Amino acid sequence: MSLASIIFIIWILFAYFQLILHFHRLKMMNAFIPRDVHRGTQYQPALSRMLKRGAQFDAKVIAIILAPFFLFGSASFAFLSVNSTALIWSMYIFVLAFALIGIVVGNFYYFKTYNNYYDMFMFGLAEDDTKAVLKNIYDDYPVISGFFAIFALAFIPGWLTHYALINWHIDFNPWWSSLLFIGTLCALAFFARGTIHSTPLGKNHAQVASLAVINKLVPNGVIAMEWAFGDRKRNIRFEPVDLDQGKALMRQVFGTESLIERTPKNDKLAALKPHVFLAVMESFGTNYLVLDDAQTNDLLGNFRPHFERDIVFKRFISDYDGTAPTLASLYFYSPIQNISQSSAQQTKLAYNPFLTYKQQGYRTIFITSGGMMWRNLGNYLPLQGVDELYDQNDIIEAFPEAKSSLSYWGIADEYALALAEKLLAEAQEPLFINFLSITNHPPYDVPTHYRAERINPAALDGKFGSEQENRKSLTTYQYANNALGNFISNLDQAENGRKTVIAVTGDHHVRCVRFDAPKENFMAKGVPFYLHVPEAVKNAVAIRFDANRLGSHKDIMPTLYALSLSDAEYWNLGGRNLLAPQDEEKYAFAFNENLWADAEGVVEGAADSGFQFPWQNPTAPYPDNLWVNPPVPLPQAKQERIQAYRKLLHWQINYLVAGKK
Repeated sequence: MSLASIIFIIWILFAYFQLILHFHRLKMMNAFIPRDVHRGTQYQPALSRMLKRGAQFDAKVIAIILAPFFLFGSASFAFLSVNSTALIWSMYIFVLAFALIGIVVGNFYYFKTYNNYYDMFMFGLAEDDTKAVLKNIYDDYPVISGFFAIFALAFIPGWLTHYALINWHIDFNPWWSSLLFIGTLCALAFFARGTIHSTPLGKNHAQVASLAVINKLVPNGVIAMEWAFGDRKRNIRFEPVDLDQGKALMRQVFGTESLIERTPKNDKLAALKPHVFLAVMESFGTNYLVLDDAQTNDLLGNFRPHFERDIVFKRFISDYDGTAPTLASLYFYSPIQNISQSSAQQTKLAYNPFLTYKQQGYRTIFITSGGMMWRNLGNYLPLQGVDELYDQNDIIEAFPEAKSSLSYWGIADEYALALAEKLLAEAQEPLFINFLSITNHPPYDVPTHYRAERINPAALDGKFGSEQENRKSLTTYQYANNALGNFISNLDQAENGRKTVIAVTGDHHVRCVRFDAPKENFMAKGVPFYLHVPEAVKNAVAIRFDANRLGSHKDIMPTLYALSLSDAEYWNLGGRNLLAPQDEEKYAFAFNENLWADAEGVVEGAADSGFQFPWQNPTAPYPDNLWVNPPVPLPQAKQERIQAYRKLLHWQINYLVAGKK
């Protein structure tokens, strides 16, 4: 076998893989980029840049895969027979082709679920209930047919390599062979580096457009996975920090040098000490809520009268796009989602919400419809000041009928809420109860006794799945809200219920729902923030509800502190009391790991694009106050503030865990 034959095979394989990845990217374009963006003239240059830059990233991966074959393929004939050499290298190509195509195809379904390429959330496969996650994947995606399709696409280059190594004999004189070798070596080195005049092709090169959805299609699955591993490695280190650096970041973001704040002294509130119940509802997303219609597509059930009568902030987003990162942010101030499983899992975090309430004489409780050892919470929460933990096992013990609703994620929400109701009814001291719901999660199963009414699967046409999938998902969304509504109605009739502040939000949006970018960028990350404030609390605290106030999860605890605690010190990462008579301008922004929103509009990601999306009409009635216009340039000072805030989040968790230098 000549060197020229190896080179010829190399370039055929290179072209094959390049075409596979190119057509896959075109499929992702058609699936995930809104039709108006795809067909409009405004974004055509950006789409062209995306395809070109994407091809560069593809070539980088392909060149790295083929380099060993190129460098050692010809030499191996000197030590092995033709058949043995052909078998080894054909198996090498097949295995790597199977891995490459499998990872890339997996990235398609990951994007469909999370609206992003592979990121650190992918590690949930190991950190969550792995068996449950795999069951979800098997139920929701074409695993069997996909396996055989990937096998076939990988078999072709493997078979071709085997056939060519045995049957092709291309000979050139030594000079031409040497030139081919040097040319191919230089070409593969160039493709592996990706650039000539800048740093090697990397994450900073993936910014090609003002729309994040276009930028997210630049990397293929292998590149995205490499970035995710790098982010994870950097994310789980906790190191002492420089105090002056932190103060500089605080001044830049908030104009202050401390993250510690205090609620006003309020004797009436101190005497009342209302119970506080905070529900973090699975996938309680605004991207479904905008489809709600009491007559034709009822997504609230018995929650509706409370939702319409009480306080609801709908211009509100989750801090993060997954349950684990949301809990880490809300309760532990951590931008690192796996803090409860990290080297910091034995570290008590000063000022966390449980300790804040505990120091004010509250008994702290955490209830979940699932298992308490998920993400090591069963060990981590007591360290952070939680007095009592209840999960599916405790709830089944209290309500044996709950066992019939047990799935591989947990039991039906209604039974966990019944336990919370029981604890409140029996309480002799103020309670801070936290409830994490489970039911509204794939595979979207509700208890057999529940019958949904007024559900319209057509409301999700073109946005989610088949008619059957749409019906199941909408039914489960309604069920979870209906159970919550029954709980609130029961509390309204109970003595302790009439002195209980109830707060409800979603952990994140409903996944796998297509949306119209950029118009719906903010809405797509939205979750509502509902508040039931008893009359006794209203008589003790001055409040003002402005439905157009922007907010995110960072604002939940400061709002609850203001409604329940007198003269209490707490840690504040830019949150504010959303019911304050006067809004705090320096904190009047909403944050999500992929968004920043303020009075001027919405900024995607870490503001690297240099663009923001102005509001269409921020004072219009809901949902028209959620939509944004096409992008305009982002002022540099604002870009720097956003980037400083993200740095501050990481600085402060390192400060809380490892202290200062």
